Amino acid sequence: MRSIRLVIVFGALAACSGSTTSTARDGSVDAVSPAADVRPATDSGRATSLPGDDYCNTPRGTCPGAEVSTCGVCIAPPTRRNPLVRTNCDDTQRREYCRTGSVGPANLACFDAANWPTAGTPERVTMWGYVRVFGNGNDSQHIRVTVYRPNPDGTPGEMIGSAVSELTHPANGTEDVLSPTRDRVLFTRNLGGYHIENVPTETELLVVTEADAADSTARMLWSHKIYDFNVMLRNSEVNAETAPMALPGTRRARFNARVISNGDWQSIPATSALTEGIGVGRGALAGEVHDCDDVRLANATVESSPRRVWDGPTVYFSDNDTNPLPDLSRGGIGTSLLGTYALLDLNPGQVTVVATGYDASMRLVHLGSYRARVFPDSVTIVTFRGLRPWQVPTR
Repeated sequence: MRSIRLVIVFGALAACSGSTTSTARDGSVDAVSPAADVRPATDSGRATSLPGDDYCNTPRGTCPGAEVSTCGVCIAPPTRRNPLVRTNCDDTQRREYCRTGSVGPANLACFDAANWPTAGTPERVTMWGYVRVFGNGNDSQHIRVTVYRPNPDGTPGEMIGSAVSELTHPANGTEDVLSPTRDRVLFTRNLGGYHIENVPTETELLVVTEADAADSTARMLWSHKIYDFNVMLRNSEVNAETAPMALPGTRRARFNARVISNGDWQSIPATSALTEGIGVGRGALAGEVHDCDDVRLANATVESSPRRVWDGPTVYFSDNDTNPLPDLSRGGIGTSLLGTYALLDLNPGQVTVVATGYDASMRLVHLGSYRARVFPDSVTIVTFRGLRPWQVPTR
């Protein structure tokens, strides 16, 4: 069904008390993930059980059956031992988070303690882009995009800035939505542009999208919020893409926000075998799995703790990035070349989500963890992008 296209949002997270902070060059305090996400480098004890998860500050867990523990979450490895595959840009319509030519094996070097990442010096830039619609939604007109620093418990903290998308904004765009076989255009959608000034780079951000309260039509179409965690504008991304000349400032970084229609909130779970739909007051958790180069990965598996109320599996999707459909045959394989996953019907509250896969030598390895929060009747997005600077243990 066309409505499944939303999956990149359903398919392209929260914490214990206590956190670490860093002071930016401009004097602001940049909050990072809770201290419970990491363990001190002086702690020589093995915290969890997979290669790459040494940064976690979580006791080794006891898991049922063939499941393994990583960063405090029990996860079932893929039953079919396929190595991780990076996405080639020629295999997708949206040429993003991919590589051209010989893509090579997944880059997992950032999980090695010798290569743990560090954050650059934050600077203030103009964040710009358009609001991408997933599924059968209309043009993305009058969607409010708000940037926060996340609190340690995953709730929105300090508000950095907010803007409402407009189809006439210079950062607007269009999107051809393809048929499931990608052989014809079903329709073309207009994407409202936006920009927000004074957003810090090299800082953990939370981006929330919702209908603008001033537009009653928008409120009828887009009543389910999206909470997009693990967002960071890297200094290397500043002016990497040419921004519209009409935007303010000279230092700019692009970020395309996301939104979900009310129709897709209902139809996506139904086509994923959750026929009764997401329970009232519950939410969904979704996103993509990328490697340390921010390239999408196929054959990765994802799980959360706490798990969903629904006893169904993690949902993975087809390779059509404008019309991805749930592919139940991938349950024992993991993500497709889009790297997308969805966990449906979760209770509100703090949640940890992890990803695993087989590396080129066929070892089961850790691909990332993140702590965030599920909100009632909303979608939480967590896209894995390797180890993040704020997750690195203090030395």
